[in-house]
Amino acid sequence: MNLRPVALSISLIIAVIIMSSFVSRSALGLVVRACEVNSVLTGSPYPCLKIVQAQDPLSSYAVLREPTEKERTILAPLADVPGIEDPRLLTAGAPNYFDAAWRERSAAIGLRTSKVSPQDFALAINAASWRTQDRFHIHMGCETPRFRALLKTHAIEIGSSRFTKLRTNAGWWATFHTADDLSNLNPLQLVADGVEGARSNMKNVVVGVFGATLPDGQHGFYILARIIGANKSLGSAEDMIDPKCQVPLLRNGTG
Repeated sequence: MNLRPVALSISLIIAVIIMSSFVSRSALGLVVRACEVNSVLTGSPYPCLKIVQAQDPLSSYAVLREPTEKERTILAPLADVPGIEDPRLLTAGAPNYFDAAWRERSAAIGLRTSKVSPQDFALAINAASWRTQDRFHIHMGCETPRFRALLKTHAIEIGSSRFTKLRTNAGWWATFHTADDLSNLNPLQLVADGVEGARSNMKNVVVGVFGATLPDGQHGFYILARIIGANKSLGSAEDMIDPKCQVPLLRNGTG
């Protein structure tokens, strides 16, 4: 008996039920699991866009559209990683999910790839108190005009390879690293080591990563982070990321 059609039908039913009721904080984990099961049994990652299996189970991940916001693309590990606060993410040899998300950026912008420069692309993750799902996930897209303006305004303040606290009410810390990709840059570990008070309070940290080209031609990444306190001013992952990548085609040098 061919079990594949049966398995596919069951997986699709589960996925539809989950995606139609995305109110549980564990729903994203269930969707990712359905994608993994489908991928193994049928070869299709549906309802995800892609499943990547790695030798290290913690490094395996899924890329998918956010079930309640079809324009939004996210990357989530297959392993049960609750969020940015998971201590495993700061250990030696921990997976660099931001690097994986950067490499999967074409999945986020789809047919718009040819119109979007890598210097427009951005990634972000919410603090535990702001997220709606208790499964680690990185938002993928392009920087919003608000954060493009913030980086341009404070470009002179932002140091290279070290974090500087910007003169903003939100309390952003920022740094710039020269690099073509994130293979040797792990934003979570850089924030934990470079932002005052972050390592002991990762559950309240928001992180954004923005591709950039400086006026002198250096390619690299701005890394922004802040620790959420009692004042939750604007600055969530959703504030940083434009999932539709509606960015101007002409840039002004600051990413």
